[in-house]
Amino acid sequence: MERNNHILVRRIFSNTGKSYDFVVKLTTIWQDSRWKKRLLEITDICADPKKILDLACGTGIVTFALAQKFPLSTVTGVDLQGEYLGYAKAKKVEKNIENVEFFEKSAEDTKEGKYDLITASYLPKYVDLDVIIRNCSKILNPGGLLVFHDFAYPPNVFYRLFYNLYWFFLNPVLQLSKSWRGMGKELRGIIAKSTWVDDIQDALKKYGFTNIRVEMQRFQVAVIVYAAKKPG
Repeated sequence: MERNNHILVRRIFSNTGKSYDFVVKLTTIWQDSRWKKRLLEITDICADPKKILDLACGTGIVTFALAQKFPLSTVTGVDLQGEYLGYAKAKKVEKNIENVEFFEKSAEDTKEGKYDLITASYLPKYVDLDVIIRNCSKILNPGGLLVFHDFAYPPNVFYRLFYNLYWFFLNPVLQLSKSWRGMGKELRGIIAKSTWVDDIQDALKKYGFTNIRVEMQRFQVAVIVYAAKKPG
């Protein structure tokens, strides 16, 4: 299953790194910025993190925001897509941000190190969350914070109608781009079938996390889940 997920992600996001930052804002009607802002607000719970891990960091949008918010920390971004990391590393030079490092690695294979804060954006729907949360429980320090964010299929019937209408117009636009055509064909189905919000809560309880919180975002098209690891 893990290997198949890796193949899927590499296929649908191939050759999209250059335009990713713009496309994610445009296709979410700028809600992505709102969601990431909320994710960063939640990290206030983690008073003074020294080591931060950003899983599936992509081009580094959240990674750099964390590095700027916590300038005395070291922020590690890992991602499966070497192409995306190339753009992230170029941004590091451009922004002259020193407390960031990037590694090409899948989230499932990230099992080493010790961290005070772990974040992930748009990762949960693609992975086995039991594996991910088990790994996070091992590398997150006692009392540390985990914050995950991803798309969701709206449970409310009215919002679901709005969501389906949105995809009705969005998909033909994505088909105009050779790079984003694959994502346009598959992402809607992946989101609709995903049970990640329930799965992550089950895994968090299983692996000793407390204060689990689920925040449904505007129009119910995205969710942020966060929790703390039990103090040692």
